Amino acid sequence: MQPLPSWVQLLALALCICQICALQPRPRSDDADYDFSAENEDSFTPQPLRPPPWQEAPQPEEARVQVPGVGEIVGVRGYKTISGRPINAFLGVRYAQVGAGLGRFQQARATSFQGRVDATTASPNCAQFPELQRLQAAEARGENVDDCLTLNIYAPEGARDLPVLVFVHGEMLFDGGAEEAQPDYVLENDIVLVSINYRLAPFGFLSALSDQLPGNVALSDIHLALEWLQRNLPHFGGNSGKVTLVGQAGGATLVHALSLSGRATNLFQQLILQSGTALNPYLIDERPLETLATFARLARCPYAGRSLAPLYDCLSRLPTSQVVSAFEQLLQQNEASGLSFLGGFKLVVGDPLGYLPEHPAALAAKAANSSVPMIVGAAKDASAFILSRFYDQIQRVQSQNVSDFINVVLRHTAPPSQHQAWLDWARREIFSQEHDRTASAHSVSQGLLELSNMILYRAPVIYSIRLSHKKSPVYLYTFDYRGEHHRFGHLDNPLPFGVDASLSDDSVYLFPYPPEASRLNPVDKSLSRALVTMWVNFAVSGIPNQNAGVWPKATSEYGPFLRFTNSRQSMLELDPHFGDGLYAPNLYGQYFNATNSTTTATAATTTTTTTTTTTTRRPYVYNPYVNRQPNPYPYNYNATTTTSTTTTTTRRPMYAYNPYANWQPNRQPGQAQPFPRRPTDPAYERAQEIRRQQVIREQQEREQRLREQREREQQQQEEQQRREEEEREQRRVQEQREQEAQRELEQRYQMQREKQQREQQQREQLAREQQEVLEQQQREREQREQEAREQWERNRERAEVHRSPQEELEQRQREWERQQREREREQTINPDEPDDRELEEREQQEREEQQRQQILHEQRLQYEQRQREQQQREQEQREQLARDQQEQQEQQQREQEQREQEEREQQEREEQQREEMARGHQPYEPEEQESSRRPYPSYEDYVRRDEEEEPVDSDPELDESSNRNYSEEQEREQQQREQLYREQQEREREQQEQEREQQEQEREQQERERERQEWERQPQNQNEDEEDQQDRRQPYQSYEEYLRATEEAEAAAAAAQDTEPEPEPERENDPSAYESYDDYIRAQQERQEAEERERAIQEGWEHSRPEYPGYRQFVGNHHSSPQHAKQLRRQQRPNL
Repeated sequence: MQPLPSWVQLLALALCICQICALQPRPRSDDADYDFSAENEDSFTPQPLRPPPWQEAPQPEEARVQVPGVGEIVGVRGYKTISGRPINAFLGVRYAQVGAGLGRFQQARATSFQGRVDATTASPNCAQFPELQRLQAAEARGENVDDCLTLNIYAPEGARDLPVLVFVHGEMLFDGGAEEAQPDYVLENDIVLVSINYRLAPFGFLSALSDQLPGNVALSDIHLALEWLQRNLPHFGGNSGKVTLVGQAGGATLVHALSLSGRATNLFQQLILQSGTALNPYLIDERPLETLATFARLARCPYAGRSLAPLYDCLSRLPTSQVVSAFEQLLQQNEASGLSFLGGFKLVVGDPLGYLPEHPAALAAKAANSSVPMIVGAAKDASAFILSRFYDQIQRVQSQNVSDFINVVLRHTAPPSQHQAWLDWARREIFSQEHDRTASAHSVSQGLLELSNMILYRAPVIYSIRLSHKKSPVYLYTFDYRGEHHRFGHLDNPLPFGVDASLSDDSVYLFPYPPEASRLNPVDKSLSRALVTMWVNFAVSGIPNQNAGVWPKATSEYGPFLRFTNSRQSMLELDPHFGDGLYAPNLYGQYFNATNSTTTATAATTTTTTTTTTTTRRPYVYNPYVNRQPNPYPYNYNATTTTSTTTTTTRRPMYAYNPYANWQPNRQPGQAQPFPRRPTDPAYERAQEIRRQQVIREQQEREQRLREQREREQQQQEEQQRREEEEREQRRVQEQREQEAQRELEQRYQMQREKQQREQQQREQLAREQQEVLEQQQREREQREQEAREQWERNRERAEVHRSPQEELEQRQREWERQQREREREQTINPDEPDDRELEEREQQEREEQQRQQILHEQRLQYEQRQREQQQREQEQREQLARDQQEQQEQQQREQEQREQEEREQQEREEQQREEMARGHQPYEPEEQESSRRPYPSYEDYVRRDEEEEPVDSDPELDESSNRNYSEEQEREQQQREQLYREQQEREREQQEQEREQQEQEREQQERERERQEWERQPQNQNEDEEDQQDRRQPYQSYEEYLRATEEAEAAAAAAQDTEPEPEPERENDPSAYESYDDYIRAQQERQEAEERERAIQEGWEHSRPEYPGYRQFVGNHHSSPQHAKQLRRQQRPNL
């Protein structure tokens, strides 16, 4: 490289000096007046130098679209490259203009001509309290923070007449934005994606039911956006006649409400509702005026009730940030009080704009004939997001009655008018009678989650399609898949168990948002591709999956429906009952005729396509996913590796097959599609025209087939309706008869209960009388005993006054002797005088002796009575103890028999498993969802078994011993199952090795046969040398002899060559370089395995599956894994 000329160097140096001098501060001419203080010195901030041109970041290439009535919209060309093709993005395109002041709460105006529209950067979200600081900073800069009605459009380069997906974000209608819909997953297909911003919280829903404050303006925003798209979608490559609205959570509520209003007819053709409908009670404000009064108080605005002019004036002058702050206070202060005290972000009924003139249930009943095809469903634990917000109140309940816990949930999820109906339903369908006495927050939390799921998400879906599924196709689904990421994984979970798919988790697999959830592991990616493919298929053809039986239309409001699961065998399962065996109560009987429902709670069997389900109550006392196994694939697996899918043709029972076994994506992620780079080439234009005509013909054929199919379906529906009418009439008559029989039976039961009550009252009266007689006798006996004790005390006190008995006896003896001497002396003096005094004294002594004997006799009787009573009580205690010991022995005996029965059943199941394995069945692999359940005929049997297993007032030592024995038995059973599973795996591995060897032998035999045939068909070449001609003329008996002769000839030729060897041919691909064809095949296999190991080392997953020598064997073993665990359990369960 030659040095630059000197004059060029001097010129560059001069330019640099000029630039440096221009940045230096210039002294002012008036030095006397100039005060160079520290304040001026601090205020100076030098500007950074601009980088040189070669260091500046390249500007994105512009994509320009001329839209009549709007102007020139300038977007970003090549915003992203997806599946090898560039994607153009038009961000922040304004579709409506929001007024100032009170106009922020009113209907917006459509935009006029804008000239040049800069659509290279996304606009900020609409005002919401999570972004309060951003709003305050923007208002301080004088920006218009209310101008947020924009949309984002993503389209492939060169798109033309493609179907359109319009995404409406949701959650709770007070946060979120259009940024949630990113094109990375959806635009792997030929589709146009649009996401909409609309006003949130008080700006979209605050209502006084007046023209100044109408409410439901968020519906009008979406309406204006759809009108704008209807006019301008063809300019971006979209088909305005194939628009599918996709709503998530609160967005699904808005989309469904807009479809029920009838105001947006022909603006969209299909609906996809993800965890939300217009009948969700959490998003309907039944008291909007009370909400307005509370909001006015928090915003410090006057509210007189009748005259609202001061309130309107205050709201018009209130800054946007203060309105948002007042709503945040309303949410924080009133959320703990319950659903009736929350508002400002909900739909209102009777709005002046006319979107909801009646309750959404009434509109759903009236709009059934004008409904559109839809996909509707919910995440499995969608309500866990709401339940966790008030779970602290459930924990503070100081009661053992389950009704107290249910009332807390109802206060936060259902309107007051429906509390009693849901309370009765929950106690009947979810909880058992045992929970009325032993309920706790931990034991009933799972049932409370099921109740909130039914109230907020499943029952609204059932009510929404109760009539519409007969007129338009409806596809039901539940999203049970628990992947690595949650939509709200950053929030803490206060529930005492881990939830599965929560609110908006299905959106994570449609759009890479939030950013922390955008890096999917291989298993999550496979589910994402299946979900996106079905959503796109529905947008294109109105059918999520063209394969019959994979995802059929709902034939009733309960199903069948598709379930997305974590099963290794099949992520997609088709189940018959959307309520999982629970029928929703009839809350809207005034709108839906009860006879229109194809399935009722009292029906035992039906003749429709739905499957009869027993509504057995289930105690929710366990977490089915507490032992969930980790994902079978490591997260560092390279997603760009091309895999082959093994098709399994094993026959399975109904709803137990893998519908995506043969599914292949339209475009592999790692394969770049050819992209035309020469649009002016005539050959290219002709090829494109031929392809376009072919696509048009195919589209016309599909539409014709679709019309024919719809006609057939219409005929089938009419025939089905006629049969259903007849069946309903028969059922009605049968129900009337059953009701009459039920009433008679109830009357007999009532009479019997009254008779029993009377007899019980008589028995109680007789028992009370007998008790009174016994009490009277007891009182008399106690009185006699008291008198005897008092007499004894008196005698004892008299005895204590005198001397001791021995001294008294001696004194009496001496007194008697003295008297005797006196009498003898008197007799000596008067021998004939009668001794009267002696007789009196003797009589006195006899009387005293009799009294003493009587007192002693009474005391002895009392003592004997007390002894008998004491002995009787001890005898009763011994008998009670003996009975308790006998009951404990019987209980232990029953437990021992139960354990022996369980061991026998376990042995039978293991024997059955071994027999099935011997016949070629797959090993039993229990799933997480049913690992803790046991097969009982009914819930009463389960409760009875549970009571027998947990005896009341049992000995703690016996309980501890029983629990220890049960734990040891469980460990032994688990070890046996693991050992059985390992043995089955070894047998399967050996069987696979045998099959692989057999296949290799067959392949080698085929190769030998093919080479022999090619050798036999080889023509004679006249120009060959004499040696080859001589070899062909030799009559070889077989192809092996020919090879042997050829090898000998080659060996001879090699020996005849000179010392300098010729370049050896490539041994890897030359069959003749090996001693036999078997060696050649073996070398090819070793080379292929070595290449796979090298590729694994380069891609970083060599340690993920060390037991597999190659990726193909890993895929083969994965697809030959056990089929469906539910199927095996059904085969192994005893017939109940």
